[in-house]
Amino acid sequence: MTPAEAAALLAIAAAFDNRKPDADAAQAWALALDGLRFEDCREVVVEHYRRSGEWLMPNAVIAGVKRLRDKRIALAGDPTPPPDLTALQTIEWLKGARRRIADGETLEELHCDRKAYPELAAKVAELMPRPTREVLRDTKGEA
Repeated sequence: MTPAEAAALLAIAAAFDNRKPDADAAQAWALALDGLRFEDCREVVVEHYRRSGEWLMPNAVIAGVKRLRDKRIALAGDPTPPPDLTALQTIEWLKGARRRIADGETLEELHCDRKAYPELAAKVAELMPRPTREVLRDTKGEA
C-alpha cells in the first residue's frame, strides 16, 4: 500500500471515528499494510464501522483482509487448471488462480484469461463458434 492509499484509507476511518490523520500516520499505516490491496483494506474498514464503533488499528485491518481473502477462496471452490499443463505449470497456475480469486476475480474471469495462457486461449478460440454481430448486440442490450 502506498502512503497516498493509506491516507485515503485513514480519511475513510476519520469520517467514522473523527481521528485526525496526518502524513506521519499515512506513512505508518502504509508500512503496516504494505503488500495489501487498497480495495480489500477499504472493504474491511467500512465493514468494521458497520459492526463496531471501536477505534480501528492496522492489525485489525490486516486480520480482516486475511478473512476476506480466505472467504473469497472458500466460496469460489477449486479452480480447474487448463489442460495440457505439466505438473509444475499446474501448481503455478493454481497458486496464481487462488491469488486472483482472493483479489476478487470470479472463476469465470479466471477461466477466460487470455493473457496468462495465450496458446490455450488461441486453441479455445479455434474451437468456439464466433458469434454474429447480432448476437453480440443482443447481449449488450442494444437495439
